[in-house]
Amino acid sequence: MNGKREYPYTLSSILLDYLVRRDTTYLFGVAGSAERDLFDNLARDEYKDRITFIQANSEHPAARMSIGYARASEKVAPLILHVQAGPANAALPILDAYVSKIPLLIFSVGHISRADDFREALYGYYRTPELLREYCKHVYRIIDASNADKIIRRALRLAEMCPSGPVFLTVSQDIIEAEAARRTVKETLSYNPSPPEDSLHAVATSLKRAEKPAILAQRTRRRESVHLLVDLAERLGAAVFETRPSYMNFPCSHSLHQGYLGDEASMMKEYIQSCDLILALDCFNPPVAESALNIHVSDNPLSFNEEADINLFCSTETFLKSIVGKLKDIDPSEDRIEKLRSRHKTVREKWGKALEVKFNEDPASPQRLWFEVNRIFNGGRDYVVFFAPGFTQRLSVLRYLERDTPGCFYSSLSAAMGGAGEAIGVQLAETRRVICGLGDFEAHVAQLPTLLWTCSHHSIPVIWVVLDNATGAIVKRSYWNYGKCMRDKKVFVGIDLDAPRTDWVKIAEANYVEALRCEHTEELRDCLDEAVGAKGPVLLSVHTQVFEEGLEGLSD
Repeated sequence: MNGKREYPYTLSSILLDYLVRRDTTYLFGVAGSAERDLFDNLARDEYKDRITFIQANSEHPAARMSIGYARASEKVAPLILHVQAGPANAALPILDAYVSKIPLLIFSVGHISRADDFREALYGYYRTPELLREYCKHVYRIIDASNADKIIRRALRLAEMCPSGPVFLTVSQDIIEAEAARRTVKETLSYNPSPPEDSLHAVATSLKRAEKPAILAQRTRRRESVHLLVDLAERLGAAVFETRPSYMNFPCSHSLHQGYLGDEASMMKEYIQSCDLILALDCFNPPVAESALNIHVSDNPLSFNEEADINLFCSTETFLKSIVGKLKDIDPSEDRIEKLRSRHKTVREKWGKALEVKFNEDPASPQRLWFEVNRIFNGGRDYVVFFAPGFTQRLSVLRYLERDTPGCFYSSLSAAMGGAGEAIGVQLAETRRVICGLGDFEAHVAQLPTLLWTCSHHSIPVIWVVLDNATGAIVKRSYWNYGKCMRDKKVFVGIDLDAPRTDWVKIAEANYVEALRCEHTEELRDCLDEAVGAKGPVLLSVHTQVFEEGLEGLSD
């Protein structure tokens, strides 16, 4: 055969053309026979060097990877779900993406053909989109390939528009494999809503008049907005607290950063009760002060704070761009800033004393681990940290990890465990190495073995740090606080991981990932240096303290 063979242009081709146009270089999912045309396209010359399929071994970790990529790249992330079991396996991550406004384009090939619709009662293919309808902004079943370009363009726009979130498209196999007409790929433009000018003017006037303002931050998703938030805080001389940071919101070494909700040392609740203005930026259920003017900014009307005096419907990013421009003439109060600087120093001295108590304990404490990570972290200029759920060490991470560079810190979006796969997506969007810290309980729930395989298969250089104390300490704390039979008998059901104890080093090695073991505190520094010196993916298993009677250390 002479010349280059020309393969049919299909609906899959249209989808990939739109991803290429948007510089989306990765596609996440699990390969399945129903999606054969999509994977056939990925093997073709026009796409094989432009889009890389990141292969997971289950839809749950695949969805987590796509979420991590969307967060770090600030793009819509594509996710392929195999028919039937795929949407069910990915439901929890997609719910997290929906609640946290993470833009995903989810795609699935449903039943084999329209002619077989009557078999839906037997196979359930037709009901695939119904599994995720409550967790997506938009669900659509494509029944005509001639309109596919418009449908895909609309889906991408809806995923990005406020409030951003996952959208889901599904199509039958006969339609996706049928030849389609080539059309020009058009740009998809989306716009974020701006608050009314009179509302912005009223807020700006209130901010100028405030004598003791405070800012509460939770989700400052775009990196450029961190600089705007710093500018706003400095102009107002406002104390900045973080309610439940899952992004890098505000440089924690900045003298206006005053601590975290739930940290008794920062006394956040007590401080804001003495303020005359509280500005909450995209916070979930933030505290309010009865004597203050409470302003809440969010691009999701469902998360408005009904106790706030003013609710503005717009993104944090849009609000900051607008409000900073209206406050250019403010002369910040140096006296107020100096008081906050002194308070900032006092709070951090308390954290340092708490660390001193546990610094040389053996096995290592979580506090010591994060102190050592911070030693190489360089404010986030050299590494990115992804922190999977583990509330027994959350305050240790926040206290001892000095996050100064926008985009250097991500934590799991919800309290639900199993989010560690997001670290892979973050790494694919980053040039800096990603350090993923997780407890052994989270490592089991997040399917760490399959995550290690994906890292090895695609040479993704995540540094996995497993805090191994052979127990589910986060659940154990809840059992202890409940204070009934399990606490009295000191018998905790369902959380022990020591019979048998998982050997994470052997699991990593079985997946051809370099692995290290740290059993004593005195070895921690050298082991961490060796781990970050590895070129590819690496796992460091750190034996940490086992919490026994009294569960000391569980609440930081």
